Amino acid sequence: MGAVPRDRGAQGPRRCFAAATARLAAAKQRLLAFLARRGYAYGGTTPAGNPRRYWTYDFLRWLDKVRPADDGGIRALAALRSEVEAADETREALLAEYRAAVAAGPLSAEVEALQSIKGCGFALAAAFASEVGDFSRFRSGRQVTSYFGLAPKQRSSADSVRLGGISGTGNALVRRLAVEGSWCYAQAGHQPKLMPKGSGVPLEVRMHGRKGSERLLRRREEMLERGMPQAKANAATAAELVRWLWALGTMCREATE
Repeated sequence: MGAVPRDRGAQGPRRCFAAATARLAAAKQRLLAFLARRGYAYGGTTPAGNPRRYWTYDFLRWLDKVRPADDGGIRALAALRSEVEAADETREALLAEYRAAVAAGPLSAEVEALQSIKGCGFALAAAFASEVGDFSRFRSGRQVTSYFGLAPKQRSSADSVRLGGISGTGNALVRRLAVEGSWCYAQAGHQPKLMPKGSGVPLEVRMHGRKGSERLLRRREEMLERGMPQAKANAATAAELVRWLWALGTMCREATE
């Protein structure tokens, strides 16, 4: 079988979805900045001891109780909340269009397969598969890591080699989504990721995704036990995550040939 082309038909919806995601993030940031200026802080921890996360159901319930003392503050808060809600609705509509475009494209099976590993949702799976296109063009996971700018920079002098931060080359969207997805391992458990009912992903691919999730979780725990900073451990997790994505995509392609 010939090389699989990149999914050009999904590039337009992908760009629109990425722009909508950025607008939503900016709207949320403006709302949080307003709350901070007014002295409203959503803090504390969950019963499990983890920091409470923003934009959850509990956060929105807390936000409903925020009552600025002045009319200007009340109107500003209402306007900022409306902006977030409108941006979220637009993003969801564009996400539906993006999903439909990917489902009708040549990489739909790979996109579904990549989501069998923790930390990889639809957005990362679709962006990664579209950028890679033909999974056979990489010969090793190290090449994939370098291609997406997640390999550490090297500085050599005499007989020593020093490793620095990630190179930051390649597709910035995939790199950002991989880093964001890797943060899920900070609170992930060891239970397997459940795939939607009726998933067409081959069993061997799903089992390999579970193996990858366990591997990434153990590796991150080991790095933190050695005293590695959270951000550095997360970058290393993201680098290994893209290697697993390439492996899953390759397995899926071979299984469907």
